[in-house]
This record gives sequence, C-alpha cells and structure tokens, in this order.
Amino acid sequence: MVNNLTEELLRIKRLMGINEGLHDTYWENSAGDKITLIDLLKVTKYIPVEEISIDELEPHLLELDDVDDVDRIGKSDLQYPILTLVSDGKITSIIDGHHRIRKAINGGLETIKGKKIPITTLPKAIRTIFE
Repeated sequence: MVNNLTEELLRIKRLMGINEGLHDTYWENSAGDKITLIDLLKVTKYIPVEEISIDELEPHLLELDDVDDVDRIGKSDLQYPILTLVSDGKITSIIDGHHRIRKAINGGLETIKGKKIPITTLPKAIRTIFE
C-alpha cells in the first residue's frame, strides 16, 4: 500500500510542478535526528483516516501568506489525509497538511480527511523528533 501511495503522491507532485518528494519532506530535532514523510507514513499506516473538524485544527494552523504558499494552496489535493499529533485525545500539532487545510477553509468545508496520530504510539526514535 505504501508503494502505491508513494507512487501516486510523486505522480501528482510532478503534475503539479512540486519538486519535493516524500523523502524531501522531513522533520529534524536539535540533535540532528531526522524523519522523512515516507518514514512517518510507514509507521502510521494502521491509523484510520477520519473526518477532522476544521475548528479543531485552526488553533494549530500556520499562517500562509507567501506567494508560493498561495500557489501551493491552490494546487493542494484534498483527497490525501492530513497528519496531526494527538496527546490525551487532543490535537497538539499539525504535522503535514497546512496547505490542504487552508484550501478546505477557502472552500467553506467544515471537515477534512486526516489521521490523528497518538504521539505515545510512535516508535521512540520518531517520538523524540516531535517531542
């Protein structure tokens, strides 16, 4: 499943003119430990996709007003779920999907597809990057 998802995301990014791939999107902590989006997708493949309220996401949303951001918002594809981190049942941060959420807001949607990832379920090596 991950290979199909990877291939499909790369195909869409090529069509949309986005040069970064799943390995290009990454998070790094102050110690230099790094995880790519593909790594995160692999360890969270068992977490179900659900509809997440835009109201629940807005407090964690980054400001996106750069010209490149406006272009990326327009090109973002809402069929792919966003990724959030959850602690004690509450969203603590949006890991991936800020542009898609902005597109949903601009389109007047009340929910968006996403995964709520309990941080305690992540492997320690990954958890330390996000803590």
